[in-house]
Amino acid sequence: MHFEVPKSKRLKEFGGEYVMIVISILTALALEHAFQALDHRQLAHEASEKIEAELRANAKEINDVLAHNEHDLAQVKKVRAELLQGIRDKVADDALMARFQTDWKPGLVLSITVPSLRHEAWDAAVANQAVTWMADEQLQRYVTAYADIRDVQALSTGGGTRFVDGPRMTDMMSDLETGTATPHEMLKALTQVRSAYGSIDGNLQSLLKDLPKADNAVAAAH
Repeated sequence: MHFEVPKSKRLKEFGGEYVMIVISILTALALEHAFQALDHRQLAHEASEKIEAELRANAKEINDVLAHNEHDLAQVKKVRAELLQGIRDKVADDALMARFQTDWKPGLVLSITVPSLRHEAWDAAVANQAVTWMADEQLQRYVTAYADIRDVQALSTGGGTRFVDGPRMTDMMSDLETGTATPHEMLKALTQVRSAYGSIDGNLQSLLKDLPKADNAVAAAH
C-alpha cells in the first residue's frame, strides 16, 4: 500500500489532505477485508459441497454393505433356528449333521463386509482451514458425523471379530468335514457368527442415521 506524505504547509490544507489519506487507507482495508471474506466463504462453500458428496457416498456404501451382510445373516439365522428346533425335537444327531451337507450349506458363511468410509474431503477442509469459515451449526454436524465414522471404523475392524473364536471356528469346519462335529457344537458356532454380523451391522445402522443430518447442514447453509 502506497500513499504520499502531505506537502501542504498550511494547517487547513494539511488537515484536508490527512483526512483524505486516512479515508483512502480505511477504504483499502475495507475492500481487502471484503475480498478476503468472499474468498473464505467460497472456500467454505466448495469444501462443504465436497464433504456432502463424500458423506452421501459413505451412506450409499453403508447401505450396500448392509444389504450384503443382511442377506448372509438371514441364511445364518435360518439354519440356526432350524438346527435349534431339531435339537429341541430330539432329532438324531446324524440326521441333523447330514443337513449341513445339503440344504444348510448356505448358513455356513462368515463373509462380513465393512465399508471403507472415506474422509478425504473432511481432512482437506481441516488442512486448508475451510472449516473455520463454516457456520457453527454446520461445522458441529460435520464434526459429529466424522467422529462417528472414525468410531465405527475402529469398531468394525475389531468389534465383530471379538464374538468369533477364529481357531475354534476353523476346527469346527474341519470336524464338520470329517463327520465328527455335533449339532450342539454347530449351534455354538452359528451363534458366534450371528453375533459377529449383528455387532457390525448394528454399528453401521447407527452411523447411517447420523449421516443425513450432516447433509442437511449444507442444504440449510445454501
